Amino acid sequence: MDLVDLLWNISQDSRISDVPDQVDRLQTERDVRGYDVRELAAENVELKLRIGLLVRLLIGKGVITAAEYASLLAGARPKPTDVG
Repeated sequence: MDLVDLLWNISQDSRISDVPDQVDRLQTERDVRGYDVRELAAENVELKLRIGLLVRLLIGKGVITAAEYASLLAGARPKPTDVG
């Protein structure tokens, strides 16, 4: 791995770690503005379709492996807290 790859990976790790905070901000904004649930559901379906196609393209072109993608997803998900 060269320096450019290392810097790229560090940059992406930082951006991935920001995802939970971005989701929290979006949820707060949604609660304040009162979005139309049907519109959000339709947008969500469209985004899922596009993300699925993008991931398949990246894996198909050898940019990322399915295992790497799964690892990134696991790392981006919030850690469960022990309530008890």
